[in-house]
Amino acid sequence: MFGLPFSESIIEENNKFIEVIRKFSKDLLSEELNWHRDAEHRQVKVLEGNGWYIQFENELPVELTERTTFFIKKNKWHRIINKNGSNLTLNIRKFK
Repeated sequence: MFGLPFSESIIEENNKFIEVIRKFSKDLLSEELNWHRDAEHRQVKVLEGNGWYIQFENELPVELTERTTFFIKKNKWHRIINKNGSNLTLNIRKFK
């Protein structure tokens, strides 16, 4: 069994959310990134990286650009795609 395709460190945790920094390697293949759903709503901010995309079910992929923020509703199918990008660093706030 393989581990998760990213490293993660907790920045803050309280009774409303958990905030983490999540890092993906530029060497990660898109085939290693699976469609998935999350158990909670998430606010995601792209801190650094280029050449990465997010795709929601039944939608075209959208490029992740630095300093943009987006929201993922819980149980919404999605995946990220690496198209020969640099390392990707995200700030993720997971709402309880």
